[in-house]
Amino acid sequence: MASRHQDSVSFYKDLEKECNKRIHAYTNCLTFTHAIGKAIENHLDHVVIQQEVINNWLALFDIPLKDDFANLAQKKVDCEEKIDHLEDTLFMLIRGLKKDNSELKKLNKSLCDLLCLIENEVKDLKANRIKTLKTDLEDLRMLFND
Repeated sequence: MASRHQDSVSFYKDLEKECNKRIHAYTNCLTFTHAIGKAIENHLDHVVIQQEVINNWLALFDIPLKDDFANLAQKKVDCEEKIDHLEDTLFMLIRGLKKDNSELKKLNKSLCDLLCLIENEVKDLKANRIKTLKTDLEDLRMLFND
């Protein structure tokens, strides 16, 4: 059974080699190459003509072309990039604003503490000045009473 299988495999390999030799013999010549080249050129000319006809019909019926969709897709990508950039900028601004608000709260607390300290100092100074004025008045009274 294995030898029969081996024989069929070798038979098909030999057949493949023979077919490849014949194909190579037919296609490995200048005439075939020129003929294929002309056929490809004719096909490409036909494709270009068909594309022009199709584009003319699409333009006539006001149907968007493949290039229109490509331009639209590019504009969409550009808009998405701009939106991403705006989101990043907005995120950075919000983060900076939060940091600034935190600093302002600290500064406000410091200013409130300083204001309380100054108010206490002013009260003390006024109280001291009133005491000083009272003692000065007492001294003047004493001078006039004497």
